[in-house]
Amino acid sequence: MCFFHPFDDGNARAAFLALVFVLAREGITLDNVSLLRRVSFQADAPEDPLILARYINLHLAETRRRSS
Repeated sequence: MCFFHPFDDGNARAAFLALVFVLAREGITLDNVSLLRRVSFQADAPEDPLILARYINLHLAETRRRSS
C-alpha cells in the first residue's frame, strides 16, 4: 500500500492510515510515529521498502521498551 496507489502525489496519508490499520489488526500499536510521518519513500527506489521496514521495527522496539 505504501508503494502502489492510484495517485501521482503518493497519497501518503492514506498509505500511513493503511499501515496503522494493518498493524492494529495484528495487535500492534506504536506510541510515536514521527519518523514514519516525516520520511518519504519512493516506489522506484529498491532500498526504500527495506528502510521502511527498519523504521517500523525501530518504532516497535521503542514502543516495547517504553512499555516495559
